[in-house]
Amino acid sequence: MSISLFPVGLRACLLLASFLGGVCAAAALPDTALQPDLVEQGRLIYVEGRLASGAALQATRNSGAALSGRDAACTNCHRASGMGSVEGQARVPPISQRYLFGQADDLVMANVDGRRGKTLNRGLSGYTEATLGHLLQDGISPAGRQVSDVMPHFTLQPSELQALRSYLQQLSSEYSPGVGKDVIRFATVITPEVSEARRSVFKSMLQSALASKNSSTAPRKRHMAAAASFATQTERHWDVQVWELSGSADTWGAQLNAHYAATPVFALLSGLSDSNWAPVDAFCRSQALPCWFPSVALATAGDAQYGLYFSRGVALEADVLASYLADAAPVRQMVQVVSADNAAARAAATELRQAWLPKGHALQDVALSADPAQALVSLRKALQATHAGDAVALWLSPAQWPLLEMLTPPQGVQFYASSTLGQDAAWSTVPAAWQPVLHGIYPYQLPQERAANLAYLHAWLKLRNIPLVDEVLQSELFFSLNLMTDTLQDMLDNLYRDYLMERTEDMLGKRESAKAWQESRDRQTLGRLGRVAVKSESLSGTAVPDALNAEGAQRRAFGVGISEGTTIYPHLTLGPGQRYASRGAYIVRLAPGPAHTLEAISDWIVP
Repeated sequence: MSISLFPVGLRACLLLASFLGGVCAAAALPDTALQPDLVEQGRLIYVEGRLASGAALQATRNSGAALSGRDAACTNCHRASGMGSVEGQARVPPISQRYLFGQADDLVMANVDGRRGKTLNRGLSGYTEATLGHLLQDGISPAGRQVSDVMPHFTLQPSELQALRSYLQQLSSEYSPGVGKDVIRFATVITPEVSEARRSVFKSMLQSALASKNSSTAPRKRHMAAAASFATQTERHWDVQVWELSGSADTWGAQLNAHYAATPVFALLSGLSDSNWAPVDAFCRSQALPCWFPSVALATAGDAQYGLYFSRGVALEADVLASYLADAAPVRQMVQVVSADNAAARAAATELRQAWLPKGHALQDVALSADPAQALVSLRKALQATHAGDAVALWLSPAQWPLLEMLTPPQGVQFYASSTLGQDAAWSTVPAAWQPVLHGIYPYQLPQERAANLAYLHAWLKLRNIPLVDEVLQSELFFSLNLMTDTLQDMLDNLYRDYLMERTEDMLGKRESAKAWQESRDRQTLGRLGRVAVKSESLSGTAVPDALNAEGAQRRAFGVGISEGTTIYPHLTLGPGQRYASRGAYIVRLAPGPAHTLEAISDWIVP
């Protein structure tokens, strides 16, 4: 796709290519067969800090500080993939099979510290059991040098050292499923309830991005989006399967397993659901498959190892509403109006109930049928039963928002609607009678403040003649594709699922800040959309439409201002083990007047 609009220049690329002088090559495992029981014993040491006897692993630092058990486990610094990390100013090197036990003529590289640009780390010289033991126990490298003070000295018996070495010999020794020499395979999942309009624009964007990406990485036509990936020749053709589910949710697991058995993939790349994502998340858990920033109403990752989500969706909205009302004027009673056939709406109601009832407040639930006539009757009765001082939470699907046009809101009652379930466009259809009393739980940046952040998305859509149907969805998909492109370039040839998760945890916030700054600078420098478009599209061979060369239209379309991020969210960031990149929301209302402008009546609330 050339989704990254401003790749590294040719001169920098050639300089780095000259420096690296070769390509990454995977090293073969040692000839000795690995014994499964030894590998498991090594895993206990590496991951859990536990010896085969059940005793805790013991270690000390040069400072004399003692470590025990999980605090001494190798994963704390070298991570699950063995690909290393950054500890303050110290770079923790990779210790996976290719880096510890590779042959002398292998050239393996990792971009260890993303803060320093493309600073690369070559593989270490091959270790023997003796030199590995000397390193682990005494902190002395094969070259006879004392290693960093960050590295503990471990207390290991010969059998325990052998077990740890066995584990390291197989750690990240092969590409993860879905990765081939010249291709990397992904899938995206769409659940059945998604409307045709959202489904269509999602697939159109995906297909256009994929065609552009594969065109730019064809033989002899590399766009050189990153100097290191050009020099090491690690860019691959992308194959993205669209897995459209059907039937009831209890059949989705079997459908996904059948798809995966036919075509193993490296990750689920984005995805789309307006209701129930839990079966997809469960499938990803079972396959240790990264679930990469899908557009879903209800994320269910929790602390799952392989799920990455924009936010908790409606569950976050429920907690934000409970937090906001706890600090507002006392509420006589909470009434929840719930779209009964929507799993996400039911989950939101459950989340709010769990936050609300322990505080001693009254709460009542009203279920709305999928039948519009029955839903209207139920909603009218619910409104007639409210009193001044009540609060009503509307967990409505997009199809149920028009019911408000047929009803008059009772006086003295405040209403709070889900922006995730209703979707962003619903706010432009609120009837005049409801505008003074209807509030929204809004987990996005306000519309009037996000133009600069989304300027590149809007330019990209115009170049491809793709309509703006749903700004939230299209922003999320655009970001997911961009981030995967950037992260794979950063990973070079180290294509392991654990490493994908680790790089994203470590670098998402830094990447967002740097990319937003770069986009702002480039927009100020280049000035006009046409020039930006030419810079972007000339690399992939796509012609720029003549219509975009009208300067006035260019400036209006490309936007002005300073970017604070690259998405519809105010800020995205992750840390080790975190799975939700945005963790707050505003309470908003419609400002007086016909423009349907949303304004925040709260700060950004992080419950």
